Amino acid sequence: MVRWLTALGSCALLFGFAGADPAQSQANEIALEQVIPGETRSDRNWHAFWRNHLGDWRGRWTRYTPSGEVKETFASSRLFTANESRTEIVQTNRYRYADGSSIRKQWNYNIEEHSQADGFAHPASKSMRGFAFDDGSAAWLIPGLEANQYAPFELFFKRGEIRHSVGVLYGKNGELIRTASIREKRGNQQGKSWSDTVIQVEPWNPVGRWQGKQRQIYPDLSQVLQQRTDWQWKEKNQSGHYLPDGIILRCPERIIPGQSFAIRVIWQVDDRGLQVITANYDSKIQLIAVTHQSLSPEN
Repeated sequence: MVRWLTALGSCALLFGFAGADPAQSQANEIALEQVIPGETRSDRNWHAFWRNHLGDWRGRWTRYTPSGEVKETFASSRLFTANESRTEIVQTNRYRYADGSSIRKQWNYNIEEHSQADGFAHPASKSMRGFAFDDGSAAWLIPGLEANQYAPFELFFKRGEIRHSVGVLYGKNGELIRTASIREKRGNQQGKSWSDTVIQVEPWNPVGRWQGKQRQIYPDLSQVLQQRTDWQWKEKNQSGHYLPDGIILRCPERIIPGQSFAIRVIWQVDDRGLQVITANYDSKIQLIAVTHQSLSPEN
């Protein structure tokens, strides 16, 4: 977190689509809070994240200029511990730089203070909120943006014991300041892991049509149950950032009040698997919904 959002002062990142319209009628929605009687939307959102992300996550952060050059890269660990009921969390971040220097930051937070009706909060930021899906994918962002305000985003993917998040930061004038790739692994289990390369790759895109399931979370934490969806790469008026390990960030070069926009991250896990997470905002720069899609090639 520290040094990723130095321009924001105390505001820091939490941990450092084709398909259905995210604004579709909630007549198609079934409230998931009915699955566990008595559980509130905010509690469900809180526990969805911590069921997936406790532990010691080690990896590498790489920050890029808007044009894709490497600004900084360093080793990191993000340790999350909790009490038995997962209602009290301690987060410890450590960053180790090539010059031998290091930084350690720690935060304590709990479900009573930080599990809120509009997303889970973090002591480092008053305005950012977290939105979590049951599979570990998540988003950390400001639901209601305002003019002349920094706009940070962090979108998460998780698959087994590896996870990836993409950070995006816009300045007060709406211009893209920088992006970040955070690749991490938990534990020592064998299996798919991340490469060591940090250089962005040549433009590419997933080929063909993909189909699968999607879920959506709205700003009030209501959710749309898993639905079938189709996806295909489409060129839109967005800049593309082609990160290592099959990950693409698509986002506007500038956020303009009065124009809707989306922050979208695409991860082609392999030839048989694709994940997409999208944060859609309306023309008043208010969050519409966060959507996660899990896809495979169309037969």
